[in-house]
Amino acid sequence: MIKLSKESLESHFPTMVMVRDYEGIDALNRDIEKIIQGLSVELGQTQQNAATNGDSTTKGGFQTPADMVFLDLKDESVSYLKNHIILPTIEEYLLKVFNVDPLYTPFKVKSWANRLGEGDWQSPHMHPKEYTLISGIYYVEAPETIAPAGHLEFINPALASVAIGGQSSSRLHRPISGQVLLFPPHYMHFVHPMAGEAMRSVIAFDVSLEQ
Repeated sequence: MIKLSKESLESHFPTMVMVRDYEGIDALNRDIEKIIQGLSVELGQTQQNAATNGDSTTKGGFQTPADMVFLDLKDESVSYLKNHIILPTIEEYLLKVFNVDPLYTPFKVKSWANRLGEGDWQSPHMHPKEYTLISGIYYVEAPETIAPAGHLEFINPALASVAIGGQSSSRLHRPISGQVLLFPPHYMHFVHPMAGEAMRSVIAFDVSLEQ
């Protein structure tokens, strides 16, 4: 007689998102916001603005040039953010999600700054480049808005589950200043148009294996 001997339901590919909120970070965020604002004034109306020259999915506003690694800028506040907040968060994600020792996992970080004002947004996109392990965002300025304005929205990577399992097609994330968000590079996401006069400033980054 043929009969079922064993059954298991295994989650092989979960979409793991790490969220870390930091306190006492207002002064650091103010310093970094001044840098981003200064760059937007200096480069915003030039061909180096990735938000308007076709080098990004950002629609309106300002984004640092594609060849600029923001977290490598020679500035005390930026260096502190990189070494005491961004890198430790990446290492924790590598440890908890990939189950690898960060000390023996050489990686590099590409980063850029983004500033959005009223009506500015980001179209749906993802970052699945070769050897890229993690994508991330640090919120420098995340003004309170009525959802979904200025909110980040993730698209369900298994859309078939929406039709057959009743799962949600997306997940809305309300950002706050001083928050780090890490997620897989294949996780589709976009930013809803900003509303109001306040500016939204972030530092986005991709983590890839050293080759």
